Amino acid sequence: MFRPRTPFFRKPAHKHHVLCEYRKLLRQTKQFHDPVEQTYLWSWIRERFHHNKRQTSPTQVSQYLSDGTWASLVMSAALNGSTSQHQYISDLAYGRTGYLKDVAQQVREFRHPTKPCQAIRDVRPRSARIHQPHRAYWIPLDLRVFSVPRHLLDRTRAEDERDRLRESRRRQRRELRLAREITELTNAVNQGNDAVRESGLLPEAFTSVPAVAKSPYHIPGVAGNPLWIPPRIKLRVDPPFVQHVRASSGFELYKVNGRKPPHWLAAKVAASYRKLSQRLHLHEFYYYFAEDLKLEEEFEARLGVYDPGYWIYASNYREYLRNKIKESSGNGSVDVSSCEMGVEECDSRVMLHRAMQEFAND
Repeated sequence: MFRPRTPFFRKPAHKHHVLCEYRKLLRQTKQFHDPVEQTYLWSWIRERFHHNKRQTSPTQVSQYLSDGTWASLVMSAALNGSTSQHQYISDLAYGRTGYLKDVAQQVREFRHPTKPCQAIRDVRPRSARIHQPHRAYWIPLDLRVFSVPRHLLDRTRAEDERDRLRESRRRQRRELRLAREITELTNAVNQGNDAVRESGLLPEAFTSVPAVAKSPYHIPGVAGNPLWIPPRIKLRVDPPFVQHVRASSGFELYKVNGRKPPHWLAAKVAASYRKLSQRLHLHEFYYYFAEDLKLEEEFEARLGVYDPGYWIYASNYREYLRNKIKESSGNGSVDVSSCEMGVEECDSRVMLHRAMQEFAND
């Protein structure tokens, strides 16, 4: 099956189409007057697009876009006065039907003595919480519509407070570590450390002298400091970014370090291997045919059979096979004897090819 060089989901036309549909749906949600319906539509349209943005199947993407078009038609009908469509959206937003009804039932039946109810903080399905775990993607339960027991709300708020304190302590530790590193660098710079000087910092780069610190051209730190000079460029010992590679079949290509070659390039390398294998099979056929003729001549000589007509025929046919091997070797293909093959089968074929070349040159 033919695989295009550029996938459809990386083409600008596809991205433009998806973004236009996404913005169109979000604009339609802003036209609803009920804040509960507006919040429900905006949150779930955003969640579905973010959840399905990693989809690479053309069939699935087409189905998701069709669902988006259907949702746009439903919202347009509701905004244009369709009672049935507006009632359908209202039932979904207020939890009378659909997914939120099951979530509300789950919250009412939650009975754990200590743990908070995750559905209060985020009503998304488990798959969406795994793919997008960040708090920015959460969809909290709308407390304007759904009643939640008091003890569950207290647990959720206490858990949020613990998360906030934990993040605050982590940020303080990170800032203290950076301040400690800057202090050590400041002392080394102001003492004229040669190793730090080679990195591009001069003494008094971090200074507290009022005449320098109060200057309008002085910016504390490294970036923008008038006493900071760029570091010297060191010689790179890494291999080049693009390498010229020669495959064992003789196929030459340019490869980017650390990256998998594209499909079209891998297909060309595989085609070169198939072409080489076909040529080797043809050489084997010619070589073993000529060896059989030679063995027949030796066998008749040992038996004492005198048949000059057959000897002339066999000699002419061996010359014909020798010319065929020379022609197939000289039609632009690569000499297999100079290739580096790591597989034992390929090594045996290289040895056979060398023997065939010796036979053709006799």
